[in-house]
Amino acid sequence: MFDEPAFTPLVYPRKKVSAYHDNAVNKEVISTTESSTTKSTTTVELQDLSPIYILFWIPPFGSKTQYNLDKCGDCIVTYNQNDLDRAEAVVLHFTEATEQRIPDKSRRKPNQMFTFYSMENPWSVSVLRGMSFKVFDNYFNWTMSFRRDSNIFYPYVVWFEEDGLFNGDTSKHYSEQVVKDILSKKQSDILAYWLVSNCGFTHGAKIRKVLVEEMESAGLTIDKRGACFGKSVPQDPQAFAEKFKFYLAFENGVHCRDYVTEKFWSNALKAGLVPVVWGPKRKDIEALAPKGSFIFYEDFNSSADLVKYLQYLNANDTAYAEYFNWRLKQPTIEEFPLIEYKGYRRNTGMCQMCRLLWQKRLYNNVSNVVASLEDWWKNSDNPECLSSSVKPHDKFK
Repeated sequence: MFDEPAFTPLVYPRKKVSAYHDNAVNKEVISTTESSTTKSTTTVELQDLSPIYILFWIPPFGSKTQYNLDKCGDCIVTYNQNDLDRAEAVVLHFTEATEQRIPDKSRRKPNQMFTFYSMENPWSVSVLRGMSFKVFDNYFNWTMSFRRDSNIFYPYVVWFEEDGLFNGDTSKHYSEQVVKDILSKKQSDILAYWLVSNCGFTHGAKIRKVLVEEMESAGLTIDKRGACFGKSVPQDPQAFAEKFKFYLAFENGVHCRDYVTEKFWSNALKAGLVPVVWGPKRKDIEALAPKGSFIFYEDFNSSADLVKYLQYLNANDTAYAEYFNWRLKQPTIEEFPLIEYKGYRRNTGMCQMCRLLWQKRLYNNVSNVVASLEDWWKNSDNPECLSSSVKPHDKFK
């Protein structure tokens, strides 16, 4: 889990040992000694080191993602339903979590970990789509989502698996020179950038639209792009974005637990912009983000007060540059638990699942049942996350 930042990866087998056979258990070994003229038979238990199969029952939104599980264990991710019987984990995306679309219950094996998977927030799932999971009491073994209390913690930053700011070999993305290069590109007269395609499908999207309009009225200049504005992003989106100072990382949900998406990780931090964050609670963004990397909308009494602060930062290079102090040197795992290094994979997402499955197979010490998916997914979130009556400047505990 994310709450264990000092994770030291266990070493799980990457390949089968040739002396072992698939499904090799309780093999007889004949042993002799010089002083004995009789053969003795000893029963030993050899462990199954064949690859572990993880089956996505139906590809989420039709996308067959290719996962890099190097340094996680010998796991194979498959989207072929013919692999159901040999899969040790079966992942069901929330869109398929209905009684009509789940695998035949008679084919379920005792060793399989059925996993509920969602990267959408509860309002989008339970309110917009009207989905209920009450029929799945005691059905799932694991949950996998962006929430830190998931059995498999899958933050949005995991989606970007190539070497970069957070993933793989991250070393070259942190230094004084890196920060100087970022700051030297801030040449636009327009201060903020906003890319959005959900113009009002969710209640949170309606609220953020009001807040951004208030910020514009208070004098903030914004380059607005995406389906909501009929303006596309240039072919090199990062090169286009890096000239702006701020990115409006406004989510489409209100205080949905740990819901911090690519708006923050990719559109802002990866592109070298300071994110202005609205949507998650401060305690959630603080738990996930690099320290000192963002501006939090709810810290200000009004949109106008926030705009005054952004204009102050625009006029004060030293104050603005402080939002990049976290990039002056590569952070340690203790400083930023979601960072990866060359040779080190964090314990999240599909890598965490692969490691847990190997731990389960080798030591038989991993078991879990989700007693009520509905309670965990919906009823344990903040009430405002699932509300359709929240107003733009409502205050919450």
